[in-house]
Amino acid sequence: MKIETSSTSENKKVTSIQEQKVPWSFSLMVKDLVDPITIKRMQVLKIGVLILIVAGIGYALYNNFLRQPTGEEMVAELVDSAGGMEAWNNLKFGEFTRTHNLYSDKGKLLDVTKETFYFKKTDNGVKLQVKSIDQDGKEVWVGKDENGYWASKDHHFADAKTTAQEHGMMCDSKFCEPLCASSMAFFRFSMPFKLTDPGVQASLGSTDFSMLNFNPIEHLDMEPLVLDISYAPEVGRDRWKFFIDPNDKLIHKIEYYNKSDLGEIRPEEIYWSDHKMVNGITFSHKWTRYWPNGKIMDEYVYSNVDFSTEIADDFFNRPADLEYDLASSN
Repeated sequence: MKIETSSTSENKKVTSIQEQKVPWSFSLMVKDLVDPITIKRMQVLKIGVLILIVAGIGYALYNNFLRQPTGEEMVAELVDSAGGMEAWNNLKFGEFTRTHNLYSDKGKLLDVTKETFYFKKTDNGVKLQVKSIDQDGKEVWVGKDENGYWASKDHHFADAKTTAQEHGMMCDSKFCEPLCASSMAFFRFSMPFKLTDPGVQASLGSTDFSMLNFNPIEHLDMEPLVLDISYAPEVGRDRWKFFIDPNDKLIHKIEYYNKSDLGEIRPEEIYWSDHKMVNGITFSHKWTRYWPNGKIMDEYVYSNVDFSTEIADDFFNRPADLEYDLASSN
């Protein structure tokens, strides 16, 4: 019994050794010894592995440091640098003062106007109401409620369209409604977060367009990145170009290509500076346009920003105590 047991044990060991797999690298070494070739198979293997490693490192370096980002990736970087979508989505209401300084091409200050924007995000869009002070020092309001646009001047109801036109709250399109220009101003203020909306088509671009004989953003350490924005046909026909500092990933210039009612493309250059963070959102507090000779044409300066004080829903309704002895509201 003992002898048989020993024999059985020996057979199991032999079987175990036979079943044990030989490493494929060892097999290559044996073949190199038995049937050598000019370049040993192991050398080929090592060179191949080395090439794969170098290629992998090269791709990682290119992808992370040399490759230009796609349009979608650039939009994501802009949003993150401006505070992130979570911070923007948490911003439900707010107000800010926008001061407009207008200059002649000689540098003389011609006019100063101030507007206070009040906004509140809802499921149906953004409620917007604007307060201004006219040349006579009278308080002017333009807003919209469930009954349509309304306006008031010096605590009296006024015609909404006429009042908005007089105070620069409308564009020159025949389809423009009261607060059209003010809504566009708020749309620009909402950049870059609005670039994540459905229908936005983003790509890296370049441009040689400039109305100026100098470069107001030449102070940037690196050549700016250019983000080209267009829209799906069912969404819109406007085009934008955003010039981005590669270091801070903030917008320092925008070009807006608007198509008029007659189909004419009207380019516009606006330079953004004085970026500040308020309630987790970073945005430009000064927008500047220049005359071709380099003088400032006009600038919009943002101040008194408040994103913390809640605004009630009925704030945007036309006041019930206004008098009707001027013009009726729309």
